[in-house]
This record gives sequence, C-alpha cells and structure tokens, in this order.
Amino acid sequence: MNVKLINYTEKYESQTIERIALFFHFHSSLVDESQAFGENNYKIAMETLKEWINEPNELYMILTEIGVVGFLHLSYKGSNVAWIEDIYVDSEHRNKGVATQAIRIAEDIIKSHPEYTAICFDVVPRNKSALKLYHKLGYNNLSIVTVRKELYDNKRNKKLSIADLEFNY
Repeated sequence: MNVKLINYTEKYESQTIERIALFFHFHSSLVDESQAFGENNYKIAMETLKEWINEPNELYMILTEIGVVGFLHLSYKGSNVAWIEDIYVDSEHRNKGVATQAIRIAEDIIKSHPEYTAICFDVVPRNKSALKLYHKLGYNNLSIVTVRKELYDNKRNKKLSIADLEFNY
C-alpha cells in the first residue's frame, strides 16, 4: 500500500474528529474495557483537534490509494527533540505497513529541520502492538518515564519493573 502524509485541512474535520474520538476511546479501554463510547468522546476530540492544528503542532492525514485512512500528529517541543505525538490508522487498514510508512515519512519531515536530533513517542505500556512497531523501527531508547498516581479506583493491575522498582500499568 502506497502511503503519503498530507497536511490537515478543514475538509477532513469531521472524519478526523471521529478518528480522534476512536483513538482516545481505544486508549481508555486498554485499562477499563467498560468505558462507554459516547458524545463526550466527540466533545474531547473537537477540543483536541483545535490544539493539534496550532503551532508547535503539525497534523497530517495518512493517505493511501483508497483515501484517507488515519492521522499522524507531530509536535516540536524544545530545541532538539520532535515528538510523533499520535498516530492512528483505521482498524481495517492496520497490519498492512501503513503506520510504518507514515512514521518513516514523518521522520523525513522532522529530518528536514536539522536542529532536531531525536524523535520521541509516548506510548502506554499496555499498547503492545504500538510498542512492537516502534521498537522494530528503531525506537529502543528509554528517555522519559511518566509515573502516575491514581486518585481513586486503580484499574491498572499489570506489573512492570524498572530500575528495580515495581509499577502498575
């Protein structure tokens, strides 16, 4: 499948809001499968889209010969590190190399800014398919680890050891 990244325009607004809502719902369901999908998902997605189309962000549509199948969100934080903040491919187009090609194109976009010497992803430990993909593409250095404290019900029941300390995820 041939993949291109094209700049987001308002032409893609409704389908992008739908995809952002699905993206966030997928992540919340990794921890709590009972999460309902509803109107609030769209409200959050609309607000998120507004943020993603302003500097220092860049939002791209992932385009194949059959049309747009996802999005890729870049952010330039700091003086030398760019972030591939979010990538989403529609479920029926996953495991076909679309995300791999989109990430490689994003890397080339970032390389066109010579001041950026590294690229980072944030990824939740439960998203094993994303972790495997990123690792396969050479993202095998740990940089920043986010630690989290649940204020109420902790549904994170899996364990991971880092630096001889045990964390829930």
